[in-house]
Amino acid sequence: MTLDEKLKARAKREGSPMPEGFDKRMDTLLADLPALVTPIKKRRAPRTALCIGVAAALVVGAAAAAPAMLQMAQNAIGYFAQNGGSEYAAYQDKYEKYNAAVGLSDTNGDQTLTIDNLAVDDSYMLVFYTLKSKTPIELAGTDDEPQSWRVRWSAPVFFAQVNGKQLDTSGTLEKEAAMPDAYTLTGVHRIVLKEALPDQFDLLLYDGASSDINDANFQFAMSVDKSAVAVETRTVEPKQDFTVRFSGTDEFGNDYEDEYTPRIERISISPFGSTITLSERAKVPLTNFVLRDDKGSYLPVLYSGSVGGGIVRSTNSFEFIGAGLDTKAVTLIPYRYEGRSHEVTGSLDQLPLTDDSENGFTLESLAIGETRATATFSFRGALDHCNTQFSLLLADGTSLDQLTDCFMDFRYDRENSLCITTIEYPDATDAQIAQITGVSFRQPGEMTLLEDQAVTIDLP
Repeated sequence: MTLDEKLKARAKREGSPMPEGFDKRMDTLLADLPALVTPIKKRRAPRTALCIGVAAALVVGAAAAAPAMLQMAQNAIGYFAQNGGSEYAAYQDKYEKYNAAVGLSDTNGDQTLTIDNLAVDDSYMLVFYTLKSKTPIELAGTDDEPQSWRVRWSAPVFFAQVNGKQLDTSGTLEKEAAMPDAYTLTGVHRIVLKEALPDQFDLLLYDGASSDINDANFQFAMSVDKSAVAVETRTVEPKQDFTVRFSGTDEFGNDYEDEYTPRIERISISPFGSTITLSERAKVPLTNFVLRDDKGSYLPVLYSGSVGGGIVRSTNSFEFIGAGLDTKAVTLIPYRYEGRSHEVTGSLDQLPLTDDSENGFTLESLAIGETRATATFSFRGALDHCNTQFSLLLADGTSLDQLTDCFMDFRYDRENSLCITTIEYPDATDAQIAQITGVSFRQPGEMTLLEDQAVTIDLP
């Protein structure tokens, strides 16, 4: 398979399809019908429970105690001790400052899933878990694909109900996982919050084949108190509608004019990350925009899938980096893409490598190993994407992915505004690696910022 074919295969597995029953659920919410209730026949009590926080109050005559209140307080997260290379390791201190040690377990067949820790702020909910099986865990994918990908594809996917109502978890699926042995899988699922959650709420987490709770394999009921995070959060919900119009001539000489009517639902800057949430009644929602703060600095928007609803209003959250508690305003600026991307090429001794483009990337460093190469890119200016690809070049100009299977992956250093791109080439020969003398990457084409259609949201 070529590199493009590998990326397409990955996209099929890790895309952002419309969750099953999404339209029906949105229609229900729009009509303000009664909250969704878990069918009693599917409701199962967790097999073990470790009470955290305040003691559960006993109700006279009740069959069982109410769930303990999980408080976002200082707790160690064992996941990072086993996964020091985690994309989220740089945030470990923040996650450990605002998380609860949960310890709830549920068993389905020969597998037991345990929620180890739960971390919640205004922008994200992170579920740290351990899956143990009495038989070897069967992995998705095939043997010729990277083990790290197969483990991630096989990891649990969590859905949630908050105070009895379904939480919208559609869009990009953010999760990572590792396998200490063939019978154990440990991981984290990072769920973006598209709506404000109260300081205290009842939470039902479940894992299954779809967002329909009837498909749930594991269920976990708990109560959460995230009030301690409020002092480090800046969140505003303007509910501001605006209109964006694009017009021009495409590459085939055809005139076009498109119109979008999104709403800025919320902007949240919190310990776990920053997000802007837009809603829109459109099959293809607005995604071509950049963000800028009150100091004039651009805030890179990280790659994120989006969902459209057509007639029903769909909601999408986009993560951005570079903002802080001193950010006083965020401006959304639509852009029109004017030109094709172009290639930047250089030898391995020319790093850092870039060109004179006003907006683009700089290849800061590149480490080439026997089976993997890791590149670190920085950003500058207004960008339409941040997940930067690169190619390793042999002395004759041939790209390594033309000679052997290459697998590309991305992660972000959010603290330092960097994209870290890796290429794995497990079947490359020593001779091929020895011939690598250069590197290339694509620099974005020109963009026209539609400043006259920009929208500024002040933060409290």
